[in-house]
Amino acid sequence: MEDKANIIEAFSEMAPRYEQVVDSELNRFWGWSYYGFVNLLIASTPVQPQDIILDVATGTGVIPSLLEKAGHPRNQIHGLDITMSMLNHARDRLAGQDGHVEENLVCASAMEMPYANSGFSQVICGLATHHMDVKELILESYRVLRNGGKLTIGDVGGSNLWKFPGVKFLLRIVAFIYFFVAENKSRAWAETSAVSNILSKDDWSFVLLNCGFRNIVIQKLKSRYFWVPSPLLIKAEK
Repeated sequence: MEDKANIIEAFSEMAPRYEQVVDSELNRFWGWSYYGFVNLLIASTPVQPQDIILDVATGTGVIPSLLEKAGHPRNQIHGLDITMSMLNHARDRLAGQDGHVEENLVCASAMEMPYANSGFSQVICGLATHHMDVKELILESYRVLRNGGKLTIGDVGGSNLWKFPGVKFLLRIVAFIYFFVAENKSRAWAETSAVSNILSKDDWSFVLLNCGFRNIVIQKLKSRYFWVPSPLLIKAEK
């Protein structure tokens, strides 16, 4: 519960400047822009006109906004986020000039999605799985997907070297110091606790297979520095 509280506090504070902060961090460590990474995630998602899409940890609504601009019907795009401040920014973004109130945005945990079984044909999650219990997220994604539905994830990936004793402990110390200095205490605690949720390619394959997914493809993307955990692009099918 404390981790959840730290995450909500950290991202509530960051909500007005979320895209700028993440863009700066991705550029610094990976050499990616925020929109470059999100656009790659969307381009890797085989969206069809009839698809009902769920964007998990939608944040400020960037992915739903880009999907709509690409021509996908607004009423077929749903977003879920645990932080109401982020969702308020998403609502402002998606309201449009007509003042439409976005009804497909829900404040809830991705580990307890308030959706019926098999309601979606696509589930997308960008830059957020490291703040979640990955197995619970994958089980919930499997539950809400239809048979044949697709899961697309883009996030930081860990290394098998992290399994050596003491490595993750040192990473937690480094994460806390960096984010405490760069941001604030709540962000530092949120990112420190996230270290345990960062999975390697092998770990991701194991979790996805054991949760019932098939046709799993995991691609390691470029990173600016060899010592920085590289981003992963993950695709799987129910």
